[in-house]
Amino acid sequence: MRSSESQSPSQLPVEIDRGSPVPYHEQIYRLLLDRIVSGRLAPGEKLMQEKEYALRLGVSLAPVRQAILALVKDGYLTRTRGRGTYVRETKVGAEIQLLTSFTATLNATGLPAEMRVLAAETVPAGEPVGTRLGVPDGTELVRLRRLAYLAGEPVVLLSAWLPASLYPGLADADLSGSLYHLLEERYGTVMTSARNIIEVVRALPEHATHLQVPVGEALLRVEAVTRDQHGTPVEFSQVLYQADRFRFEIESHPQHGVGFQPSLRTSPDGTTR
Repeated sequence: MRSSESQSPSQLPVEIDRGSPVPYHEQIYRLLLDRIVSGRLAPGEKLMQEKEYALRLGVSLAPVRQAILALVKDGYLTRTRGRGTYVRETKVGAEIQLLTSFTATLNATGLPAEMRVLAAETVPAGEPVGTRLGVPDGTELVRLRRLAYLAGEPVVLLSAWLPASLYPGLADADLSGSLYHLLEERYGTVMTSARNIIEVVRALPEHATHLQVPVGEALLRVEAVTRDQHGTPVEFSQVLYQADRFRFEIESHPQHGVGFQPSLRTSPDGTTR
C-alpha cells in the first residue's frame, strides 16, 4: 500500500465553507470523496491522521472523524487497527462460479490472491452437517476451514465438510489451491451440482477476527450441498462473503431451474465497469 508520509497535497481538502448551511462533516466527506473518485487519492493510499486534517482545516476532530467513518461505512475507505485508514482497493468485476476453482478465479482478477488454511482435521458428523450429507451421526468427516485474500485483504471465509472415507489423506494435502481441482486430480471426484441457500447474517466474533470487520457486520452466507458425478452428496459448505465486496447475479430458465454466481463488485456504489 502507498503511504502518505510525505503528506501529498492530494490528501488535503480545500478550505471549509464556513458560511455554508452544509455541516462540516458533510463538506469533508464530499471533499475527500471527490479526491478518491478523481484518483487524487489512489487505491491503497494511506490517509493522514484525523488530527492532521482537523488542524489544516481549522475544525475539531469530531467532523473529521464523522466524515471518515461515513466513508468507511460506504465502502470508500478501510481502517486497520494499528495501521491506519486507507483508500479501499478497486473492486474487481470478475465472476466467480461456485462449481469451478475459486482460487483460479481470484487469480484471474490480476490482483494478488492467496488461500490460507486455518484448519484441516477429522471430526465426527453431527447436526446439521450429517443430515445434509446423509450420513449417520458420528461418521468421520474432514473439516476444512480456509480464508481467501485478495490484494492482501481477507474477503471470504470458507468452511467445508467431506466424508473422510471417500478422501483419505485430504487433511494432510496442500489446500492452498483449488479444492475441487484437488478432488478431481487425486480422488476422481467431479462436482456437478449444488443446492445453495443464500442469506444475510451478522458477523460473530470469530468471523469478525478472520475477515477484519466489526462484530455484527452484515455478511453474505452461502450454504451448499454439492454432489459428485454420481449424484452423491460429498460436500457440505458454508461460505461467508464480505457483503460490500460481492453481489449475486441470478439467471433463470423456465425449464432448467435457476442458476446464480457471485461476482466482486467494481465500485462502492455497486455499479459495474
